[in-house]
Amino acid sequence: MIYDFTTIMDRSGKDALAVDAIGSSVNWAIVPTAPKNGFSVIPMWVADMNFATVPTIPQEIIKRAEHPAYGYYIPTKEYYDSIINWHEKRNGVTELKRKNIGYENGVLGCVSTAIQAFTTPGEKILLHSPTYIGFTHVLEDTGRAAELSPLKKDESGV
Repeated sequence: MIYDFTTIMDRSGKDALAVDAIGSSVNWAIVPTAPKNGFSVIPMWVADMNFATVPTIPQEIIKRAEHPAYGYYIPTKEYYDSIINWHEKRNGVTELKRKNIGYENGVLGCVSTAIQAFTTPGEKILLHSPTYIGFTHVLEDTGRAAELSPLKKDESGV
């Protein structure tokens, strides 16, 4: 499938946190201040895409949403097979088994699981600063601490 990663959508006024919240006060997030006059908003403070979603994704979401009952998700054989096949084709990984694949329902859940698997409470974890506030909250919630590696401004103050 050929996909367009060059056309950037204007998401202003579409309830997009990445662009619409800049310079505002949101009670659950630390939001960057608005840029100085003459500068553009570059929404790099959240992990958000400015590209259209591949058409098959909303099609499948709509198809599933048309069923009148919702409930908890059980990862299916097809779910695991798609991950196993993807890793084999893309990364040459062979003999990956279902038992080797964890299930998480979001990025922060994955980060929390990785932190708990590879560190112990009280340890420090290196983060670039500024960073996504969700990462620092996960560290605190799991009893770890952030060791910040602050970004530096260049001679122009950027």
